[in-house]
Amino acid sequence: MDMHRHTSPGRLRERPPPWPRRNHRDGPGRRPWEREREPFEDLALPEIYPGALVMDDLDAVEDDLVTIRVLARYTVARLLILSVSGTLAGSSLRTERRVALEHLALLPQHDWERRGLERLAGLCGEEPDRELLDAATTAAEAAAKRSQILGAFTLYRAAYKLAIAQQWWAEAAQVARGITQLARLEDAHYSIRLWRRRAAVLEARALRAAEADDQSGAIGPPGPADATAESDEAGDEVS
Repeated sequence: MDMHRHTSPGRLRERPPPWPRRNHRDGPGRRPWEREREPFEDLALPEIYPGALVMDDLDAVEDDLVTIRVLARYTVARLLILSVSGTLAGSSLRTERRVALEHLALLPQHDWERRGLERLAGLCGEEPDRELLDAATTAAEAAAKRSQILGAFTLYRAAYKLAIAQQWWAEAAQVARGITQLARLEDAHYSIRLWRRRAAVLEARALRAAEADDQSGAIGPPGPADATAESDEAGDEVS
């Protein structure tokens, strides 16, 4: 009797192994094609109170000086965020500035980051100017050099919002470049592309504004349609 007569080749093959299941950190409802959001994306890290992200740099910190530094940076970031949003004025502004300076006084007197944060706190006012952006950018760079990334991002993001609101395109592009560098430090590849693209669009916008200024002697605000198109192009909607 032929033992192979009733056995098809297909029945002799093993079943193919199943695809491995991915370990989704965002929970069982996440679809396979969705990726985990990076901290530098819009709305990826909402703050429950102004400057809250700065405090996340305290994770696993056991050094007292580092703790004081993060707390001092938080008080200045809070002052910056609230003043830029127009929340602070008069006595409330003076109170927030005094609190920030009291925390900064706990750092060593000749500490280079302390001096930068004191400058930033002094520039926070009811009518922000371009010098405030430079101070915020310097403070963000100081935090980044200490690998305290979320504190740096908080300061950068506040400066970016101010620059966009005031239509200071060149300064906004500079801030976007700074956030791009932060994303590189964290290997946040999507954010690198996002902020690099925003910086390029803002640099082009600054160039067009400068050319218009040369031709007319004044920079006029864009029309509603142009502003909407440019905002969509640069992805300027930030949290």
